[in-house]
Amino acid sequence: MDTDINAVIWEKQPAVHKPVLIAAFQGWNDGGQSATGAVSWLMEFTRAERFASIDPENFYIFSEHRPTVSLVEGKTRHIEWQKNEFCAGTLPEGGDVILLKGVEPDLLWRTFSANILAVARYLEVRQVVVLGAYLADVLYSLPVEINGFSSETALGEKQDIKPSNYEGPTGIVGVLTDVCGMEGLPTLSLWAAIPYYISIPNPKGVRALLNRLQKILGFGLDMSALDQETEVFEKEINKVVKNDPNVAAYVRELKKRSIIN
Repeated sequence: MDTDINAVIWEKQPAVHKPVLIAAFQGWNDGGQSATGAVSWLMEFTRAERFASIDPENFYIFSEHRPTVSLVEGKTRHIEWQKNEFCAGTLPEGGDVILLKGVEPDLLWRTFSANILAVARYLEVRQVVVLGAYLADVLYSLPVEINGFSSETALGEKQDIKPSNYEGPTGIVGVLTDVCGMEGLPTLSLWAAIPYYISIPNPKGVRALLNRLQKILGFGLDMSALDQETEVFEKEINKVVKNDPNVAAYVRELKKRSIIN
């Protein structure tokens, strides 16, 4: 692959030993902000520290995804560019982990993925797990379904990953998974099915992805705060369904389909 892999900006060398890389990206791959929400929770849980980032210059159309400007202490202007940051942490009983939270690029997806792969190779990453969430005709009140894909059939079967039969347009999650798989790096992509008629961040999707990650990587995570957030979320959605006749009718139709199936 003829690509420029010099877009990674290193800040320091992380002290990790054969880590797992877990990545998620805002945008098309992130229904209900569930994928990036899961990585954010892991960053907080592991107290992960940033050690590198990807220079956004060649990967975004800034007239479409504009950087933002803010005032520092009311005086100095600061421009915030699209972020793709690598952080290092340690999971209890799960070993070291590299967490990548970013924004789906507009351009040069293979080059973008090659930069991530270069970091993975340099740090001797033993496995890549890419998270995504897609919008679907599913009941908000049911447990969130997780399916996905593995670069190695045996790996997917071992982790009890329900294979996806999706065919159609893909995002950076699909491209990164493909690039890593072609280079022989064991890779899993995990996708949460999120109700498309709920436009707010979905903590149930976050929890479902984290729960599956716990089983795959063998670590424990205190999700009591997330459970409370999920409970509040469900109460709010119940109110919306109760007060909106169109949404209520659609939910009833979904319930009928689930009973038939």
